[in-house]
Amino acid sequence: MTEPKLTRAAIIDTAISLADTDGLDALSMRRIADRMGVGAMSLYRHIANKDVLIAAMADEVAGRYPYPAVEGKNWTWRDRVRIAGEIDWDLYQRHPWVLLAFATPRYGFGPSSLACLAWLVEGFRELGVTTHEATEMSFAVWNYISGATLPHISSSLLTRKGGDSADENGLRTLLAGYPVHPTPAALSELHGTGDQFAQLDLLHLGLTALCDGFALRAGRAAPAASSTSTTGQPIQRR
Repeated sequence: MTEPKLTRAAIIDTAISLADTDGLDALSMRRIADRMGVGAMSLYRHIANKDVLIAAMADEVAGRYPYPAVEGKNWTWRDRVRIAGEIDWDLYQRHPWVLLAFATPRYGFGPSSLACLAWLVEGFRELGVTTHEATEMSFAVWNYISGATLPHISSSLLTRKGGDSADENGLRTLLAGYPVHPTPAALSELHGTGDQFAQLDLLHLGLTALCDGFALRAGRAAPAASSTSTTGQPIQRR
């Protein structure tokens, strides 16, 4: 890349691509410069330091996965929670490193993340709660989404760094009927059942439970949760 094409946006885009393939730990100004074909010092004319860069990367990625406009949709607050879960799940699968960035205070809450927070808060205000309470509910939703997504992302990050990509573990072998550890009595009925605990199913189960709790706290009846995505099709993930 020639010097005239060296822009802040190009640096951020290159850094995102590098983090996607090699992880956040592999990110350095020199590696970004090498990939762009420029001198490392030239980057500092556009990005002050690595912390500024990661914050900009996080906000750029958040901006690529905005929560959709609600005008004319007739979505309830529960619909907003489900939609947020769908979008954030997809975001974390495609950019695993951003979960770590969002969890670090100095990298979070740029303009894009604030817009997403406001979108959730607006929905929760339908419950008749205060803005402070609606913000707490939004954080609870985000905390659950990130926690539910983490096991899948962790596996991806370990594989990316050269770790063992095998998915065998104590629970899987128990379900398959050849446990590698002693089986606790409370889990004995799972032995050999081959049961599947899909992470997306668990994500939606947890979000539904959170919504039920929010409704009870707000003194509202809990309506049935929707089972379709924003396109009207059954919820699926790539």
